[in-house]
Amino acid sequence: MRSYTTKLTVAALAAATALSLAACGPDNSDPSTGAGGATGAAPAPTTGAPGATAGGAAAGGAAGGSTAAPSGAATGGAGGSAATGGAGTAGAAGGGAGGAGGAGGAGGAGGGKLPQAGAAVKFGQPATVDFVDKTSNTSAKLEFTVTGVAPGSLKDFQDAKANTAGLEGRALFYVSWTMKNLGDTKLGFTAPDSKFKIYDASGNTAMFANPVGSTPVAKCTTPNFSGATKGVEFKGCDIVSFPAGGSPAMVGYGDSTDPTKVQAAWTK
Repeated sequence: MRSYTTKLTVAALAAATALSLAACGPDNSDPSTGAGGATGAAPAPTTGAPGATAGGAAAGGAAGGSTAAPSGAATGGAGGSAATGGAGTAGAAGGGAGGAGGAGGAGGAGGGKLPQAGAAVKFGQPATVDFVDKTSNTSAKLEFTVTGVAPGSLKDFQDAKANTAGLEGRALFYVSWTMKNLGDTKLGFTAPDSKFKIYDASGNTAMFANPVGSTPVAKCTTPNFSGATKGVEFKGCDIVSFPAGGSPAMVGYGDSTDPTKVQAAWTK
């Protein structure tokens, strides 16, 4: 009997010891301590600064200088690329584009400046230009010389009994010139002077005001170019008008392919 009781006591002690060791084993250590004790790392953020992907906020900030630039983020942040994570660079680029647009707005539809000229000369000096008339399938090389610009008046129209509709209150000017045909092309029924463009200092163009019909203004007449063969020279004058207060700053001869440019330009 004593031997059986001893065996039971030893078995009970062994079981208690085993339970105690299991409770303190490494699999049940404190999750906040130890190298292998963490149950899981904190998840990486899925969003960063505006326009950045996970992990991209740092790269975007480094590239752009600052992820919190007030002007760049406000004006350009919306355009940031989520693929690059460049919140800083996107903001700076957007801000720059907005600034350029604001500055460029000063030019506007009126141009704000005189067009680029292939040849810039003074009044009285010649310039060679190409004349193309698609209607009559004519092309020629011409030498034009703008000899001067003088103020005009409605009285000259009234003396010629020419129509003055639409000219009241506008500033009239007479643009005088000479032209020589340098090539073998006969100009025929063409108007080489129609390529003139008269600009004010802001780049706005004048309107032609030559009377239509058989009532030319004596002080400013346009010749008939029929028979303009090689070497023949013509003298002519065109009437143009600006809004009240406007005045010519440059006389240009239009480019055959680019309407924003002139082949030649004459100034005082």
